[in-house]
Amino acid sequence: MTKFINLKLLSKIVNGVLIGNNIKILNFSINSKIIKKNCMFIAICGKKFDGHNFIKNAINNGALALLVNKYININIPQIIVSDTILGLGKIGLWKRMQFKHKIIGITGSSGKTSVKEMTVSILKIKNKIIYTQGNMNNNIGVPLTLLKLTNKYKYAVIEIGGSHTNDISYNSNLVKPNIALINNISASHLEGFHSLNNIIKSKSKIFHFLSIKGTIIINYDDYNQKKFLKKILNNHKNIYTFSIKNNKTDFYAENIKILQNKINFELNTPIGKILITLLLIGGGIHNISNALASAALSFSLGVSLNEIAKGLKNFRPIIGRMYPIILSKNQLIIDDTYNANPNSVFTAINILKNMPNKKILVIGDMLELGSYTLFYHYKIRDLILKSNIDYIFSIGRYSKYITEKNMRAIHFEKKKMLMDKLILIIKNFKNYTILFKGSRNNKMEILINNLLKKLKC
Repeated sequence: MTKFINLKLLSKIVNGVLIGNNIKILNFSINSKIIKKNCMFIAICGKKFDGHNFIKNAINNGALALLVNKYININIPQIIVSDTILGLGKIGLWKRMQFKHKIIGITGSSGKTSVKEMTVSILKIKNKIIYTQGNMNNNIGVPLTLLKLTNKYKYAVIEIGGSHTNDISYNSNLVKPNIALINNISASHLEGFHSLNNIIKSKSKIFHFLSIKGTIIINYDDYNQKKFLKKILNNHKNIYTFSIKNNKTDFYAENIKILQNKINFELNTPIGKILITLLLIGGGIHNISNALASAALSFSLGVSLNEIAKGLKNFRPIIGRMYPIILSKNQLIIDDTYNANPNSVFTAINILKNMPNKKILVIGDMLELGSYTLFYHYKIRDLILKSNIDYIFSIGRYSKYITEKNMRAIHFEKKKMLMDKLILIIKNFKNYTILFKGSRNNKMEILINNLLKKLKC
């Protein structure tokens, strides 16, 4: 893969106008503070920031060229396009088309980051790979990952997210995966998708950008995927299915044992079976499903069963996603603060209710649900009412509907009031598990940090 690209060719790729010298570029950045050698600064116009306001900083830090959406009076070359985000995407697509190895594309309503990290843990045992960092899975993050592609990497694992109807199509067209997975489909980002049916249609678009020889991985336990399974079976030959409970699928689990600090199960595959150990504290059944998905993805690349087992045993929880913080032998905090949709909240509650000792749930709003907001908050309330959770503390605009009509529950207007009450309660117990859960904008991790500080005092 050619490392350098001249601006004349780049202007054709992005359908832009070049002003200035036809120099060669090696790197790209959207952050004016991080400018590498021979770098072009791409001035992204986001919701909160306009990259054009940071052009001087980028030049001072060494940027040799710019991608902009308007003429800038500067003395370095610039390419002008109508939309710099689309321009970024076109450069990402150009990079992808030069990549000679296989790319895995992962989407889904929940668990896709965990599946990605499990798959990475397996693949990196033997090969140099590139993968989505953190949660950079939107129409900016996906092309930024693609910009890093070089043929020194044997595989790429790309997470594909979306909060509106065309997002999955747009990002999947850039990634053009050789192997694609929809981990699951449930109600999330309804504000942008408007209905579950639209989510199903949008997620399934990832398969439209596979080659005829591409491989599809299907979660057979996901009812919403079965709605389009017959159509996929008619159009694609290379399909693997996985299931926790159906032994007629290609990958399934048997002899499941969920212990306090690990999960054991037998992984059945088309070429035999192997014992899998996941070292996860308070792990739920969803972790087995994620492991099956990552096993199927890895197997489709020719990875051995021993390598799959080793990679999954090496996997560790991700901060913000059911991440355990051990205070003592019988005192545990579970950090599930990264985000929240109805399905992930259901999963979290089902894990908490199976934990020993006193069970405390600290929950914030589920956001981006649009007209379904109250409906799903009430569904969570009903689930909690039937559970054995001892205390439920809610904070936020909508979470008060979760704690309605529950003698074990209290709603708080301010984080400090919630924290004071939480500290007061746990002082009475030697043994407890506290689960923190809420959508990203709730910043529930602040509560965890405050609690840890107070417990150290």
